[in-house]
Amino acid sequence: MLSERERRVLDRIEQELRRSDPALDRKFARMRARRISGPALLLTFGLIMMVFGSAIVSVPVAVLGMATAAIALVGAYHRRSMGFGLPGRS
Repeated sequence: MLSERERRVLDRIEQELRRSDPALDRKFARMRARRISGPALLLTFGLIMMVFGSAIVSVPVAVLGMATAAIALVGAYHRRSMGFGLPGRS
């Protein structure tokens, strides 16, 4: 948790950054807008399916959840390796 003084300093730094480098500010704004991406939602769904399948003792549901989570992780890896959503890459 940040103190009030630290929040004010951080706000000043952010304002100065917005003023001095608007292109970087736009890049960060796009990253914030895409915070919850497709792979993240798919991974969440897969994990829920695994837990649900385990809770109701249904092997096919749990396996479906594992497969979904694996697909999400592969998708996130490929998305990252292509440079999507990472600062400093175009």
